[in-house]
Amino acid sequence: MGIDLHWDNDAQTVMMCAVDEHWTWDEMDASMRQIKSITDSADHEIAAIVDVTKGVNIPGGIFSPNTLNQAKQMLKMGETSTPGPVIIVGASSMIKTIYNTLRGMDKNGLSNVSFAATVDEARATLKARNYAYAPTTS
Repeated sequence: MGIDLHWDNDAQTVMMCAVDEHWTWDEMDASMRQIKSITDSADHEIAAIVDVTKGVNIPGGIFSPNTLNQAKQMLKMGETSTPGPVIIVGASSMIKTIYNTLRGMDKNGLSNVSFAATVDEARATLKARNYAYAPTTS
């Protein structure tokens, strides 16, 4: 599967990015381009749920020179001036370590990212933040 990107609600205010254990940076880059295209054309803020409950292997390994830059782009979910909330579901301690490292390098960056244990918890968090939220019925 790699990376599956789709709307998580009928109002199209929340995107679901389900990441399989076997993905590539090329797939991630393609997903980021798709997200940027969507967010650039939207007239409202878009939130994202990133589901990594199936596990994540870092292509090239965690110590690859490109990994931190790629991880930062992934957590930003595209380049927008006003990024919506990003909730990562099922993050391992490694993902949280990468996040904390990036936050340490840029105190203002990635402040829109948070973590949840389940997709339902992430959805409840977004609903509490007044996102028009009714999960997609398809």
